Amino acid sequence: MTAVRTTARPKQLVHADWVWTGGRLQRSHAVGIDEDGRITSVAPATGPSTLRLPGKALIPGFVSAHSHAFQRGLRGVTERFSSGAGGFFPWREAMYGLVETLTVDTCYELSRQCFSEMLSAGITSVGEFHYIRHLTSAADEAEELRYALDASVLSAARDVGIRIVLLHACYMRGGFEASLAGGQVRFRTRDEIDYWSRFDALVDACHGPAQTVAATAHSVRAVPIETIERLHRESVRRGVVFHMHLEEVRREITDCMAAHGKRPAQLLLERLAIDDRFTAVHCTHTCAEDLTQLATRGATVCLCPLTEGNLGDGICDVAAIRAAGGAIAFGSDLNSRLAPTEELRWIEYVQRVRHETRGAVVGGDGDAGAALLSIGTEQGAKSLGLETGAVAAGKLADMAIVDLNHATMLGWTPEHFASHLIFGTGTSAVCGTCVGGTWRIRR
Repeated sequence: MTAVRTTARPKQLVHADWVWTGGRLQRSHAVGIDEDGRITSVAPATGPSTLRLPGKALIPGFVSAHSHAFQRGLRGVTERFSSGAGGFFPWREAMYGLVETLTVDTCYELSRQCFSEMLSAGITSVGEFHYIRHLTSAADEAEELRYALDASVLSAARDVGIRIVLLHACYMRGGFEASLAGGQVRFRTRDEIDYWSRFDALVDACHGPAQTVAATAHSVRAVPIETIERLHRESVRRGVVFHMHLEEVRREITDCMAAHGKRPAQLLLERLAIDDRFTAVHCTHTCAEDLTQLATRGATVCLCPLTEGNLGDGICDVAAIRAAGGAIAFGSDLNSRLAPTEELRWIEYVQRVRHETRGAVVGGDGDAGAALLSIGTEQGAKSLGLETGAVAAGKLADMAIVDLNHATMLGWTPEHFASHLIFGTGTSAVCGTCVGGTWRIRR
């Protein structure tokens, strides 16, 4: 953990009319930022400032803990349906079709479009679950074509200015009893030596401190459980977070039951020493018992409600997670719509629709807006192992600017700010961001 700076004269002193700190809004505070892009102080504003933000509120930047940036290229493309072709797997075939067309340049451009739109929406950090690696689907491709797309994603993030955790994905097979085929071959990890060798190369390829690398096994269907065990153990040794897709669709559960006699979540809970560095993505069909165990071990569940709604996946049992004190993050996943406040309110709304009650995220006791804002910021930062997610001394200076005079913010009050923001706005109320002390402001 990086020590809190005590610099007497910060490089920047930013004065906003309001600042979200410690779960509440503070009036007329100034945020000090040092030359390393870390917050040195948050205190009542006195004296001159280097940047004045009248009529604005500073909040922690949103964190999308799960993204596939290249899937931005599918926006609007998969919304025509034929009989019997409306579920997850027909969509997946369309995604593989996109994969087959990717070049270094198109991968860069789709990633750049996605990351730029994220930043405009107030997302300052992204966990990029990265498995599009190779330039061709040839099983015997030349060495220079392997992992040719990695640099495209890192370069796009650098050029846009978003903080990225590249979630380096292991992907070895097409299913429990299936080999890789078609577009999947471009995801291939040969073996564990290949995986960690590339992991180290990616660490060296990162463009500065705003880029880091973490470990990922795609899923129990794409990676053998024995390999997942060893990858997870090594991730713990290295001190990096570990992410996996888990029980997004029912077929994953039935196939795992056929192969192992256990549900995927059961398998992981029995075989892995899961702790607070583990994130399970989706858990759409995970039973309450397994969700409770994940929560009590400290794991985060990353929900992607706009994606899960788009694909018709289903609805996660949020009540079971919250009852066990579990952490929830959100992900923009296929990036068909980049709007963090929509993602967050739909975490709550789908529970209301399913259970015909309100307040699922807070268990009926507390401010739903504040709870959802925490999910979108500090709990996402926990999932990615980032020192962001709060406007507080010692944290990285990653923030979003909310225009309090925007039409969607009219009628806001300090007491109800978080709920007004989450339940009442889209992306247009965000008028700028700061990533590590670098500001991008739309006047």
